[in-house]
Amino acid sequence: MKKLLANKREGAQKGFSLVEMLIVIAIIGLLSSTILASLSVARQKARDIKRIAEVGQITRALNLYFDSHQTYPSTTPTCSPACSRPSDDDVAIQLLSQLGLLPTTPIPMLGGANTYYVYRGVYNNSGVLTDCDAGAPAGTVCSGYSLGISLERDNNPVLENDADRSVGTFYGANPDCLSSTAGTELCYDLKM
Repeated sequence: MKKLLANKREGAQKGFSLVEMLIVIAIIGLLSSTILASLSVARQKARDIKRIAEVGQITRALNLYFDSHQTYPSTTPTCSPACSRPSDDDVAIQLLSQLGLLPTTPIPMLGGANTYYVYRGVYNNSGVLTDCDAGAPAGTVCSGYSLGISLERDNNPVLENDADRSVGTFYGANPDCLSSTAGTELCYDLKM
């Protein structure tokens, strides 16, 4: 009988106490929250890298368009057949896709302020860069453009060397490329 009681006492000492279990759970919780936070930052960086790469792809397509037409697309070109999103600020980019200069119309991944790439065709109007839109005189040659997208992270080095151009309703030094509201610059923009 004494031997049976002795074995029961030894078995009781082999488990973890409630306090020890709570400490282990707290440590696991802290480690997982740290890992998830760094994973979120990595995802933001990856989405920004994809956006920057797509801006490069759009720029190449714009240059091909210019080589064929001796003008850049206007801000509001006519698509035939109609563009899928005719009121968006990326109608010219949709046109490039229709013409086969882009495999598809790039649509930014969720996370940034814009759900599309912002494009503005521009022309020189007596020394002033002007939006090359429906209000431009007939036969106007769009001699340049502004192209932008909002990034998620404001510490991306490309923001230090981008164009920061403001033309019409395009604001390259602002958060979303479209509003004149001041704030942290997130608009990565290129100009030609």
